[in-house]
Amino acid sequence: MQRVSIIQRQIPHYRDAFFAKLNGQAKEAGLDITVYTGSAPAGKVSRAFHYKVLPVKWFTSSTNGPCWLAGLTRASKGSDIIIAQQDLQCLNVPYLWAKRKTLCRHWIWWGHGYNFKAKARRSWSIPLKEAVKHFMTKRGDGLITYTTSGKEYWRRRGMAADRVMPYFNTLDVEGLREAGAQVTKKTLVQVRHQLGLEGKRVLLFSGSLYPEKEVDFLLKAVALLQSRHPNVALLILGDGSERTRLEELRDSLNLQHVHFLGEHHDPVQASVYFQLADLFVLPGAVGLAIVHGFAYGLPMVTTDHGFHGPEVEYLSKENGIKTAHDIQTYANEIGGILAVPNRIDALQAGARHQGDQLTLAGSVQRLVQAVLLFSSRDNSNGGHGEPTGVSGSQIH
Repeated sequence: MQRVSIIQRQIPHYRDAFFAKLNGQAKEAGLDITVYTGSAPAGKVSRAFHYKVLPVKWFTSSTNGPCWLAGLTRASKGSDIIIAQQDLQCLNVPYLWAKRKTLCRHWIWWGHGYNFKAKARRSWSIPLKEAVKHFMTKRGDGLITYTTSGKEYWRRRGMAADRVMPYFNTLDVEGLREAGAQVTKKTLVQVRHQLGLEGKRVLLFSGSLYPEKEVDFLLKAVALLQSRHPNVALLILGDGSERTRLEELRDSLNLQHVHFLGEHHDPVQASVYFQLADLFVLPGAVGLAIVHGFAYGLPMVTTDHGFHGPEVEYLSKENGIKTAHDIQTYANEIGGILAVPNRIDALQAGARHQGDQLTLAGSVQRLVQAVLLFSSRDNSNGGHGEPTGVSGSQIH
């Protein structure tokens, strides 16, 4: 059994199901995994997986800033494999990477593949950080990227194809669908009536209410839509620092049937709103929310926005649309979709099909395959050994 240490600065709640499933598949493959983190997932934590929560020192007031995990060097020493986030915010990572030959046999990177947001952000520090990340990444035993674009990025920069594998970052699609199946038709009818959605075409936004999501853009687009299609309603699922301002904007635009529903951690309760909706609308930064929509067969309508995460790669003309970043254009495209029922049906079928391809079980299996491949080589060959027959799967 190989000892594997995974370093995660923080663990989002959606990762708990991933790690629980990873635990089972990894053990079958001869991998004994421990996750070292500064904070375990909020809410219900699976007992099937071993999180080792270490004391954390934050160097700014933000928990998204740089930090140091106390005791990580001692805890990870003697690992066969260390898997680290391709992220310099956890300052232990470059420190441990420099000492890796005394800590472990294999060092594997795991992350986006490259900074999808770097071009949209202007900062003197970004080129420096990217240069350091580039130097360290090419000297690992392998890189597991979120999507195919990350793999192609590193192939163009000289990494051998068998040293980079996408695992396709996703949510617990299976679990979301099981939660949705618990909602009765009676409940859907009741909630539809409570929100006044009878006879409405329902748009859904789900995510944190912060500037990069551009919910103000969305509200202005809905104002244009409702002037021509008064049967359009909007559900806003989520909370954040922007909520009060956005509610005031809704009122100033005199929008009707636009409901701020707050944050719902219970997947069964949240699934009600996904099942009532026709389209998922998110003009700003797209991340894993796109998979949440696909799990319920909701097509995504977004814009050509500089802050998208790698998961926007799952969008295609079969399951959604990306418009120009213009309020009028965005409203027109949504209106055009809603005006053609057959088109909505086709996009919803495409969204559900894409959800079928993004199962958690498949994602976990690809990650385990990548770890086995990257750790099967002798370090003396510089990490360029021949593959063992395992190859990255494609999502279509």
